[in-house]
Amino acid sequence: MLANQLAVKYAQALYELTAEKDMLDITEQELRLVESTIASYDDLSTLIYHPQVLAQAKKETIHKVFGQDVHEVVLNFLLLLVDKRREGILPTIIYEYVNLANQARNIVEAEVTSALPLDEDQHTALVNKLSLVTGKKIVLKIQINKKIIGGIIVKIGDKLIDGSVARQLATLKKALLNNEVTGIEVTD
Repeated sequence: MLANQLAVKYAQALYELTAEKDMLDITEQELRLVESTIASYDDLSTLIYHPQVLAQAKKETIHKVFGQDVHEVVLNFLLLLVDKRREGILPTIIYEYVNLANQARNIVEAEVTSALPLDEDQHTALVNKLSLVTGKKIVLKIQINKKIIGGIIVKIGDKLIDGSVARQLATLKKALLNNEVTGIEVTD
């Protein structure tokens, strides 16, 4: 709980600074680059997040790895996190920062689960429909999960729309088991 509160405060501070400098988009891109780079290399991840690694070693590594690829604001923010021993909550800070930046840009991320990849027409139609419903620009984060059999599941914030075939079959099964389906005649 405390880590989430701290992450929100750090994200808010970075958001305010970058909004003031009109750097929301570039900062988000750079933070995502930092996050994916750290996640891609186990040694780097261990070095950055391990509590017993000296702060100076972490700061030198951050300079070497990200110094040429990120703006001074982002670099200084990363170094500040190391100084304050808050680098462990960096992924949560990035998540919170993206949420704040998206709110400012009237963007909502929709998590979509589909049994098969969406083609371009399906993708566009879904974005348009969700934009119409929410009144916001939609960015889809798509996951493939064959277990849903067909259809899609959409999660926007705390709202869930489950249009999966798996859910429909489960609902039908429950109805059949509870004898709620009428008009079905069982014969020997």
